Amino acid sequence: MRAAATPAAGDFTRPHRQIWAIAWPAILANSSAPLVGLVDTWAIGHLPSPVHLAAVGLGTVIFNYLLWAFGFLRMGTTGLVAQARGRENDDTLVATVIRACALSLLFGGALLIFQDALLVAGLRAMAPPAEVADITEAYFRIRIWAAPATLLGYAITGVLFGLARVRAILWLQLLLNVTNGVLNVIFVIGLDMGVPGVAWGTLIAQWLAAVASVWVLLRLLDRAMLVARIRQRATWHIRKFGSLIFLNGFIFIRTLFLMTALALIMRKAGALGDVGMAASHVAMQFMMLMALGLDGFAHAAEALAGAAWGHGRRTVFRRWVWLTSQWAVIASVLYAVGFWLGGDAVTAVLTDLTEVRGVVADLMPLIIALPLVSVWCFQFDGVFIGATAAGAMMVTMGVAFGTYLLILEPLTRTHGLVGLWAAVLIFMGVRGLAQAVWYPLLERRLPAT
Repeated sequence: MRAAATPAAGDFTRPHRQIWAIAWPAILANSSAPLVGLVDTWAIGHLPSPVHLAAVGLGTVIFNYLLWAFGFLRMGTTGLVAQARGRENDDTLVATVIRACALSLLFGGALLIFQDALLVAGLRAMAPPAEVADITEAYFRIRIWAAPATLLGYAITGVLFGLARVRAILWLQLLLNVTNGVLNVIFVIGLDMGVPGVAWGTLIAQWLAAVASVWVLLRLLDRAMLVARIRQRATWHIRKFGSLIFLNGFIFIRTLFLMTALALIMRKAGALGDVGMAASHVAMQFMMLMALGLDGFAHAAEALAGAAWGHGRRTVFRRWVWLTSQWAVIASVLYAVGFWLGGDAVTAVLTDLTEVRGVVADLMPLIIALPLVSVWCFQFDGVFIGATAAGAMMVTMGVAFGTYLLILEPLTRTHGLVGLWAAVLIFMGVRGLAQAVWYPLLERRLPAT
């Protein structure tokens, strides 16, 4: 198989180079997504009312919730593919690819069928002001048709991460996000389409990226083996989907916890008014930029530690965890310094609404602290994904989510938007702490070699 030309699980020749070979393209690829969010926010943020910015923020939250509920298509696939690569089992690898792609199209079609009910549920759950809800509905009605393409992209990205083919991911993400950003500027600024222009830009870019992703996958995999596996009836037996569905069930619940926590940010901010919602949307751009950048080293842990896990080697697994974590901590410090030095300037670029800028400035100390506190939950996510420890991910996320629910209301009631974002910071910290406590149990599942 052409995709198998990646370092062996125990190959520590220039380990830092191996880490960066995965991390830097992943950082660039992942960071391009929030950069598009910045472009969208800039385009909408200069319209005369905060209602438009609030609507884009709300629409983004709803789609993040709907689509990342299926994030297991990326995370679960990565772990299984990385372990199959570590065992050099090409047949299992190809079967996993086929099943993941099939599930993605099935779930994407279901989202289209149930789109009316999903929209009603999303607006009821978020309870936005009426004017914001109307604009958000127009955004949703267009963007939902990108759902199958988005979920297929998740599955193929999971395959590519498992194969440590991160440069391919980089080019695909750049295609997606640059196209998305350019189209949004054309539609919103050039053609004055407003919020629906953002939705059309995303729809077109997602389908273009999905077609390109399939093309990349066909070039990497052995096509004869792929066709043979598709034709085998055993590939499609329900029980053959067992490991993928069982693993993904835990990740699905874990992701629901996470997306509910993030959705509550906009719901609570909405109770504080349009300005609060708009400011929270701007703050979330900082959080997404930080999170997806730190995920570069988590992806390195997924591929390298995951291959070691598939090979059954505890000492090798532990070393990859340690080496990738060192770089993640360095990156978190750089993010914090960057936000400290340039955070207010970035906010000024994103919006010229004075009241929104002032509220984001009040949040800036918490935004600066986010990467330093959050680095461990992102890094351990990569480690747990590589080990396919989905149950542990669900339990630790549940602990953090329960803590978040306990503190969210009192902090928001007492301190307003600052209290809300303080609760978010604590949530991220508890995630990492719970995973750190669980990690020794994870290691014990491997032989002491």
